[in-house]
Amino acid sequence: MALDNNEVLNNLIQQRIEVEKQVNEGSAQLDQLRATFLKLTGAIDVLSQIEQENNPEPPVEEGAPETVVSEEVPE
Repeated sequence: MALDNNEVLNNLIQQRIEVEKQVNEGSAQLDQLRATFLKLTGAIDVLSQIEQENNPEPPVEEGAPETVVSEEVPE
């Protein structure tokens, strides 16, 4: 049973319409995900800055070593 060109053409057109719908829906979802990603990134940045202001790290003295290493040589 062979398919005629007209039937194949109609099937291809229907497939293209369905794929186009899926692409459009996917684009909308992608745009929404991008917006959500940017909002989350902004919120993380703001809260990180607030936390840094509320919990500043103690200042480290310039020139002073953080650890002392003993270099004793056995006699």
